[in-house]
Amino acid sequence: MKPREVADVLRVEASTLVRWLGDNHIPGFQIGPKQEWRIWREELREYLHSQRNTPTISNDPSKSTKYT
Repeated sequence: MKPREVADVLRVEASTLVRWLGDNHIPGFQIGPKQEWRIWREELREYLHSQRNTPTISNDPSKSTKYT
């Protein structure tokens, strides 16, 4: 995928995404004489999945998260 496509999906500016690529926050690679960034769809999916903040579900009431 091109940076613009990924930026649209993530709802950020393309310049922000390119900065993240340069800082190794998002997996990607550069290709061609202009060294244009590309992002593999599956690598992006795996990266985003690894960044998720998911609550742990427990059957033990003493360890449950209480929302008030």
